[in-house]
Amino acid sequence: MSRNNSYVALKVLNGFHTELFERGRICELEVLQQVSMPPSTPHCLQLMSHFTFPGKGTAGQHLCLVTNVIGGDVKSLFTKHGIFPFPLAKRIILHLLRGIAHAHTRGVLLTSDPPRRHAPEASHDGLVEAAISQPLPIPTLQEAMQRTFVVADFGHVILTAQLVENHTENKISPPPLRPPEIIIGGPWDAKVDIWTFGCLIFELITGRAFFKYEPDPKLNLDEPNYIIYQMLCYTCEDISAEQLMVSAFADQFFDTNCNFKAIPRLMDYPFEISIRCYKVIEEADVLSTAALMRRCLRLDPAQRASAAELLSDPWFDGVE
Repeated sequence: MSRNNSYVALKVLNGFHTELFERGRICELEVLQQVSMPPSTPHCLQLMSHFTFPGKGTAGQHLCLVTNVIGGDVKSLFTKHGIFPFPLAKRIILHLLRGIAHAHTRGVLLTSDPPRRHAPEASHDGLVEAAISQPLPIPTLQEAMQRTFVVADFGHVILTAQLVENHTENKISPPPLRPPEIIIGGPWDAKVDIWTFGCLIFELITGRAFFKYEPDPKLNLDEPNYIIYQMLCYTCEDISAEQLMVSAFADQFFDTNCNFKAIPRLMDYPFEISIRCYKVIEEADVLSTAALMRRCLRLDPAQRASAAELLSDPWFDGVE
């Protein structure tokens, strides 16, 4: 590896996950190689090099990924400053979409869980605890308006970013961000990322999660049935018979006439109502934001816009 007196970030996989990589169970290295090929984008983490070195005892080899240094994360920014000003939320959302669009052109799906700090792990030789780097200073809101936001986490335990032609895991994304085709066991593709992106639009603007993955005792619904109920009410759509026919778990939620089996009466509760109740943006922005979300949160993935199509949406006019 060349040396040019610059700082880099180093991610060291433990022996277990390095073995999973060698067995083809995780593909973080290949994913990073794909998104880092020129022409690259500033909105995806860039792989600069990689190597392995032997661990101690029976730990096996450690795969090491060398990337560019990025500072902080959106969650820390929110924790410090609270709900983002609308222009900053739009900037983050645009940069996220650019990262998704670039990943999709390289055949990469962004299906990983949010990053988190790891608890101590047992190894063959004892307890191992990963060192946590000292965080970089969290920018002010004014500084954040000049920052470039990056899709940075392409691998987390088994739930890693995946290649389009090689799904290694079907239980993708955190449950509140999980699209309907995953919940009902249907076929899926890159449009799963568009559903997740639509949820994050709402979250980044309001500071609240859009869908709630939890039981609702009042409606007598468990977690999967309650989130399906929310999807049907918020989108004001029905899942088609064609989609249900190719979904392994559809009969757990719908009868043979495509009706939702659970007792609660469905009601239309369009996106603009949910956005409006938090009173964080002007009415004109409520309507345009709801329209953008509607392009992402279609129950039929074939009806969702692609990331490239969303980039030309007028909602992003004037956003850098």
